[in-house]
Amino acid sequence: MLNTENKDRLIYALTLAIEAKFDASNWTKLAYEIDEVDAIEGHNRLIRSLNWADPDYTQNIIEVLKRIGRNPEKLAIIADHIQLEYWLETGRPDLFNELYSNGVEASHLLDENPLDTDVFDITKQIRRIYASLEDDPELALGTTKEMIETVLKTILNGRVDNLDAMDMPALIKATQKHIKLIPDEVTEANKGNDTIKRTLNNLGQVVIGITELRNAYGTGHGKVKNESGLKPYHARLVVNAGVTLARFLMEVSQDQN
Repeated sequence: MLNTENKDRLIYALTLAIEAKFDASNWTKLAYEIDEVDAIEGHNRLIRSLNWADPDYTQNIIEVLKRIGRNPEKLAIIADHIQLEYWLETGRPDLFNELYSNGVEASHLLDENPLDTDVFDITKQIRRIYASLEDDPELALGTTKEMIETVLKTILNGRVDNLDAMDMPALIKATQKHIKLIPDEVTEANKGNDTIKRTLNNLGQVVIGITELRNAYGTGHGKVKNESGLKPYHARLVVNAGVTLARFLMEVSQDQN
């Protein structure tokens, strides 16, 4: 749920998203969507500064949002309209954590069962991972690796022996073997299976990269934050791939169960 108590931070987040997403027609649509035609079209610099890429465009956005924000509910409507939650989750996890996840700290996941939805909330875990990206990319890497390993082992539990002895490539290979990636009723399912397997193998290589980076830089095995010099954009690459893989495999397994 969006936290609207700190209006200044919400306006800042909306400003960043609008700068990245909006053109003049988007402003016009928003004006009529939230019944703020005077505030938006009546601002004599907003659209002009956008069209001419003037340096005061940011300030003009803030002025308009402050005027609209006299009614905080309208700021929440704008957030929904521009899909602020998703934009922050993928682009500014620090602000996402501040405005949407109530400051929940990252934690490790190996004791939880991701396919038991009464216990495990993968969306919450992913938010925690993204929340740590900017300030602690090592933690984000370590937690992503643990999340993927937990999903794979949960899917394979009762299907293969010696799970604890299997490394990440073996877990991925075994998971692909034991679940149907494409339903039988889909036209040309076999061809689709081959395509999905190639895609998962490519993602799997990124996951193996997660493991290698985690071993070198990430948390785990008694490590503490080590100031490795690893940048958030390095971690973001492998985290995004890992989250995609974990979500897909969870959804496939849950659908078949």
